[in-house]
Parts: sequence; C-alpha cells; structure tokens
Amino acid sequence: MRLQGLYGYFARNLRGKKGQSGFTLIELLVVVTILGVLAAIVTLSLVGLTTNAQAKACQQEYKTVQAGLDAYMANNNLDAVAAADNTNGYPNGTASMATSANGGTGPIALYNPNSSASSPTYVRNTPTQFAYVWNSTGRITGIAQAPGGPAVPSGCAAAP
Repeated sequence: MRLQGLYGYFARNLRGKKGQSGFTLIELLVVVTILGVLAAIVTLSLVGLTTNAQAKACQQEYKTVQAGLDAYMANNNLDAVAAADNTNGYPNGTASMATSANGGTGPIALYNPNSSASSPTYVRNTPTQFAYVWNSTGRITGIAQAPGGPAVPSGCAAAP
C-alpha cells in the first residue's frame, strides 16, 4: 500500500510541465560539464602518479646497482675498483660498456648470465635501464640516459 503511494507521488512530481517527461537541455549540459571536470581531475592525478613511479623505479635501480658494486667489492675483498668514468675510457659509465668496441664488458662484470660460486652475478638483470658512472671507491657518482633507454626522470640522482 505504501509503495503505491510513493509511486503515485513520483509519477505526479517527476513529470515536466505540460505532461512532458525527460531531462531539459540545461540539466544535461550541467551533468556533462560536471563529468568533464571530474574526468580532468582524475587524468591529471594519474599523470602525476606515473611520473612519480618512474622516479621511484630509477632510484630503486640505482640502489640495486650500488648494492651490486658493494657486493662485488666485498666478495673480492677490495677497497678500490676500476672507475667507470673518463679516467679509463668509459665516459658514460655503463652506457660505454655496452658498445661493440669493448665486447660489452666494463671494468666490473656486475652481471653474469652463467653465474657460479666462483663467478657470481651481482645484479639481477642487464642491461640496466639507465647508465651509471662510479668512482674508484665504488660509489655511483652519476646517472645518465642509456643508449636506446628512457630519459632519466627528474627526482632521480645519485646519492651524494
């Protein structure tokens, strides 16, 4: 009984003037405008998330390569390593190591696809997404764009 009364109320009050039913043009425009504004807000927030994610991925890869250098030095009981910089022919660090002139090797083999107990791998994959330059103490001093790789996102830099 109560539902019939509610139905009758809606039937009487939701009809437009002169018996018309439906939405007016103004109502439709207002709804479309609101949806457009909401879509713009969501899109802009997602763009910021992807930029932040790229910077975080770069920082994580930097930490992985630095941990690989540290593990290499600890495993070989070294206090100094061959620098990957201008001093020994690798001006772009790991990016220079990928050239055919040096057979894809560098002063330190951080990645070994056929690792063993005597010749381990120190990073999980290669080539890395970015190019790294390190000094003779094994500290990464610079991150650059690797050949064919993405640009280094803002907010990704080697720790001082």
